[in-house]
Amino acid sequence: MNPELDHLDVDNQVQAAPQEPVVNLELTVNDVNLVLAALQELPHKVADPLLRKIMGQANAQLAPAGA
Repeated sequence: MNPELDHLDVDNQVQAAPQEPVVNLELTVNDVNLVLAALQELPHKVADPLLRKIMGQANAQLAPAGA
């Protein structure tokens, strides 16, 4: 260990960084569509990352098996 260089150890910094908690929700497709519609009322630069995340996770769950 070198106290002068320890702050440069990126691997340990990433592992030591606290992770944001994750919440898993169970919603109907209609509920998700309502949430997406509400998010679309926000400015694009604010809502787009979350819209993409929700749509990606929903599409993965609703894709036919083996597709």
